[in-house]
Amino acid sequence: MSMSHLSRVVWKVSLPIVLAAASETLLHVIDTLLLARVGVAELGAIAIADSVLLLSLVIPLSFVEALQILASRHAGQRRPAAAGAVFNAGFLTVFVTSVVTSVALKFLWPLLGNWFVGPGAVGTAIGDYLQIAAYGIFLVAASFAYSALLVASGKTRALIPATILLAATSIPLSYALIFGKFGFPRMGMRGAALGSLAAEAVTFLFLTICVVRTFDSARYRLFRFHIADWRSLRLLTRLSASIAAQRSLEVIRWFVFFLILERVSLEALAIANTVYTCHLVFWIPTEGFAETSYSLVSRFIGRNQPERIGNLLREAIGGALLVTVPFLLLALCVPRWFFGVFASEWGLLGNGGASLRVVALAMLVAIPGEMWFGAVLGTGDTLAALGIEIVLTATMLGIAYLTAIPLGWPVEWVWLSVPIASAVSLFISYWWMKSRIWQRLEI
Repeated sequence: MSMSHLSRVVWKVSLPIVLAAASETLLHVIDTLLLARVGVAELGAIAIADSVLLLSLVIPLSFVEALQILASRHAGQRRPAAAGAVFNAGFLTVFVTSVVTSVALKFLWPLLGNWFVGPGAVGTAIGDYLQIAAYGIFLVAASFAYSALLVASGKTRALIPATILLAATSIPLSYALIFGKFGFPRMGMRGAALGSLAAEAVTFLFLTICVVRTFDSARYRLFRFHIADWRSLRLLTRLSASIAAQRSLEVIRWFVFFLILERVSLEALAIANTVYTCHLVFWIPTEGFAETSYSLVSRFIGRNQPERIGNLLREAIGGALLVTVPFLLLALCVPRWFFGVFASEWGLLGNGGASLRVVALAMLVAIPGEMWFGAVLGTGDTLAALGIEIVLTATMLGIAYLTAIPLGWPVEWVWLSVPIASAVSLFISYWWMKSRIWQRLEI
């Protein structure tokens, strides 16, 4: 595969994934934009509520990531039936774990929520959102399982209309339900949850139809759950255990970060959510190119071509930077514009401009860090990825707590924890890949 061909493959696969990755961020962005017009409590609450919801998705989505790694490996080996068997085992596991997680969230959060967030407007708003959002856990996880199969097979075209459909459903419905427009009752946080749930259901149905029509049933044997593939299930379970721990740390990292700033003030939490939402927007291209990277890393290893990994990562890093830098320049030059988009009537949120600049500059380190970390995942060395995630989390939260609580420094200094942690992750991931320790694995 020549460099020019590799570059075309990276862009062809990555751009639909970038839009698919946007779907996960899109719902949070839409909710933040709309709830900023409702109140400060709601704006702060959606940050914590989304963190709790992402934590609930950790186990189902860990099986999805393991599914994508194994399906990509089988695609590289040109074994469609094996890829289909992995999907069947993964999809069934996603269904079971999603149902258990939904029930647990609905019953446990009312009992445990006050341990994390004190009683008051923020705690009530979080509870209202989660009681409805819990029903969408399977819909989200199943949609990502479909996306994983499409990415592993290089058939990502369907992800573009899926993202458009998600936005087209969520924006008008959330607007109507949050503010009580077009004859709907004014529901605030519950309206945001219902709007997201409806969008997730529509996207799930669309992707189900796409997968059924895209994959040859004779070759892939999809949705044949009565045929137990115990080897695929064992591999999925082994990989997903470390991935689940890694994803848990990722979600807990931001959850605790928000709790630290909640202890500073409600206004600091609201500003942090706005900065974090901008960070999610910056992160969309990186996530898409990183997902392409670890899928192609796994495929190259399946074809016994590990020497192509370095060129692949350079292409992915360059592509992510090319797409992201215009947004970063805008954030650096006119940071107050971003805050005006979310809450133009609150001058207080303009105080987050310095924090936004820190996050924008942090992306210059975070992008290569995420690509090399994605390569570690692509090798199937999920224990190593977990170790890197532990170091990253300890670094970020340690610096954030020290600067926010004991030292009491301005919020922008707290956000310096993000680029420092990304630099640590980049160094370890790069060293791990160059050491080739991962070649000891057999999957």
